[in-house]
Amino acid sequence: MHAMWMSVTETIKCGGKLIDVWPQQQKPVKRKCNRTSFEKKTHYYEVTPRENPAINSTFQHKYPRRRWFYELEIGDPSRNVIEKIFRAASTNPSKQSRKIKKVLRVNNTVDILEKFEKYRETVKRRSFEHKYNNNMHPRSIVDGNELLQFHVTTMTCYSGKKKIISEICKDPSCCVCRLLQSGFRNSRDGIQLSTSSDAPCERASRFSNRKNVKRAVIVCRIIAGRVVNKDNINLGEEYDSVASGLHLSSQCLIVKDSSAVLPCFVIVLN
Repeated sequence: MHAMWMSVTETIKCGGKLIDVWPQQQKPVKRKCNRTSFEKKTHYYEVTPRENPAINSTFQHKYPRRRWFYELEIGDPSRNVIEKIFRAASTNPSKQSRKIKKVLRVNNTVDILEKFEKYRETVKRRSFEHKYNNNMHPRSIVDGNELLQFHVTTMTCYSGKKKIISEICKDPSCCVCRLLQSGFRNSRDGIQLSTSSDAPCERASRFSNRKNVKRAVIVCRIIAGRVVNKDNINLGEEYDSVASGLHLSSQCLIVKDSSAVLPCFVIVLN
């Protein structure tokens, strides 16, 4: 599963180009019209919104500055890999494969990617300073102990009639959009993730019968850093993430810093 995931991240890198984030300025278009001899000496051009602030609002509405999602169609190689990873991380793969409705790639901005990489370097530097600590994970020095994790939640802005999802909605109850908009900073007690793609979600169970509420799984890259067991945390001990259960490979992982989480894909389920 790790090899499949690396093939996707190397190809897509969970981010977009600058032109995907900011709209390109349109080139002036020469307007054809019947002109007099005097007018022939003058060139007429369509005015772009940046030259005329009066129509900036119209331009911004027509050309949004941020496209949050790109839908991966059925048969897309990246979607096929994500579905395989999703099923491999499920306790019931055959059931989960039938539930996938849409797969969306998150279009992370350059700032978000830089913040994620900056946090990685911070963890690596801190790990190197404590490299002789017996509890330090060796991968923390190499890549910050990067892991593939799932965050199970709900999405309300998708309905069967809506064919394309490209922007976040304004519904305060849509957890996917609010988490992405805030950069996962809504979680006061840390960000709960899991190695299982069908981990229990209290909110999903509570609102499963409501109209247009869909169960959604956010596929994330995370910098776990130094991981400690929640039952063995010592006072004053430094750590980056907390694992539940008897082993550090437990399904549940709580990350303290939102900069450690990079959402890459959203899987919308039936």
